[in-house]
Amino acid sequence: MRNFLYQHGLVLFLIVFFGRVVLGMLSVKGIQLINPELSIQEDLGWLVMLIYATCTFLAVKWVKIDKEIGLTKPSSMREYYVWLPTLIIPLTIAYLLGFNSTWGHVPLLLIAAVGVAINEEILFRGILLRALLPFGTVVAIIVPSFLFGAIHLSNIIVGGDVTFALFQFGWTFFAGMALTAMVLANNSLIPAIVYHFILDAVEYAATGEFGVHSTDYSIKWLIILLLLKVAFFIYSLFLLKKSKKSSQQVSLAISSAN
Repeated sequence: MRNFLYQHGLVLFLIVFFGRVVLGMLSVKGIQLINPELSIQEDLGWLVMLIYATCTFLAVKWVKIDKEIGLTKPSSMREYYVWLPTLIIPLTIAYLLGFNSTWGHVPLLLIAAVGVAINEEILFRGILLRALLPFGTVVAIIVPSFLFGAIHLSNIIVGGDVTFALFQFGWTFFAGMALTAMVLANNSLIPAIVYHFILDAVEYAATGEFGVHSTDYSIKWLIILLLLKVAFFIYSLFLLKKSKKSSQQVSLAISSAN
């Protein structure tokens, strides 16, 4: 079974994707049998994200593709430095929205942010990216990112604002392509996980919610964030192209030396 899943990345992705959802929802339903007033949006989002992250992490460890998908330290600190310009996005969120949570709620929001970052990066920029790379870089960047964006539309089902969810699809699509390009340029998932955590932690602290927002937000604010994600994508493509060029130069140098 393990060898089969190792060789069939898309099957592994589907099993992990749906398996974590089943485990998460069963856990929520079990808790709601005891206390029906608890909801994912307001109370249990952190637990669901923690279950999702645990499932994805254990899956890649069991199949033994953790190092292959980039769950290793970057080769140098430079791999972190290139992410510094992208911090303009969480800083903008903090500036526009401020802090709208209680300090007692912050630990749960941080747990949710950690869970989301680990779960989504391993699932989309790890398992699915590995499965689609044989089809070419363009396919490997676009397809996982489109799915990454599409799943955020499900927030509407659990009470999220429709307008926010539609913009969230746009953000996550462009951010997904940007993160994928950055992972390919870095050859590591760790910086992407750290950045994803920072981004979500700031958003959750600013809204006081676990990523599912029922409140109406200014269209101007939503458009600004969308444009920032587009800029992030353009920046990531520049770094990926630069990384590929450097790799080609190294290969040519080695060939010449031989």
